[in-house]
Amino acid sequence: MSMTNENVQAHAADIAAALRSLKPKEIHRKSQLFSLLYPVIVEMLEQNVTQKAILKKLEEMGLKLHPSRFKELMASKAKASAGEACAEEGAS
Repeated sequence: MSMTNENVQAHAADIAAALRSLKPKEIHRKSQLFSLLYPVIVEMLEQNVTQKAILKKLEEMGLKLHPSRFKELMASKAKASAGEACAEEGAS
């Protein structure tokens, strides 16, 4: 069974559409959203807003995180940010 170029392209388009219809797991969606919010969270913590208040507001807005998960994400993002800062310093 040989496929013509048009058939291959159509099949590839069908596969691409199927792949684009996939949704990330909830934990990945939360991580991505947290990453986008990280600068604001750090800003609020620096203004002495409590972690509890931040978690409550995040939950009200649809991003429910357990305190231990919040701490994991904060540590991970801080480590990533520190790595980026070191890489930028090395490049200059």
